[in-house]
Amino acid sequence: MKKYLCLFVGLLMLNGCSYWQAIWPFGEEKTAENQTQEASVAEKTDALKVNPYLWQASLEKLSFMPLASSDGEGGVIVTDWKTFSNNEQFKVVVHIYSQKLQANSLKVDVYKRRLKNGTWVDDTVDNRLSEETEKAIVMQARELYHRDVMTR
Repeated sequence: MKKYLCLFVGLLMLNGCSYWQAIWPFGEEKTAENQTQEASVAEKTDALKVNPYLWQASLEKLSFMPLASSDGEGGVIVTDWKTFSNNEQFKVVVHIYSQKLQANSLKVDVYKRRLKNGTWVDDTVDNRLSEETEKAIVMQARELYHRDVMTR
């Protein structure tokens, strides 16, 4: 169990490595196409009813999992089940409650199920993994915010 927990948290943390691309001084020059894409992303996040940094960070951190649905007005992101071993699957549901960039504006639930006798059976909710995922999302959201402030 600890092995899969470490794998899941490791994938979340590794997913945040895009931060280094933003501060690396030898990156590619921004083209007009890149700037247009960034402007369209900004317009889409303006339509959100929740904090855009928490929203974007949630999508980035959970990008390794298949996305089942997302609702920017309601602030809900639901992933589909992802198998991490032959007998364990995880699903993540993210709720963003406000426009404030605060840890209490976010709630993450990580659901787990195991394969028993050929059928998937729901297992206990992993609260520790939920908390670690929340922390990773909030840290990524803060990095996105600081990066945005630095480019203004």
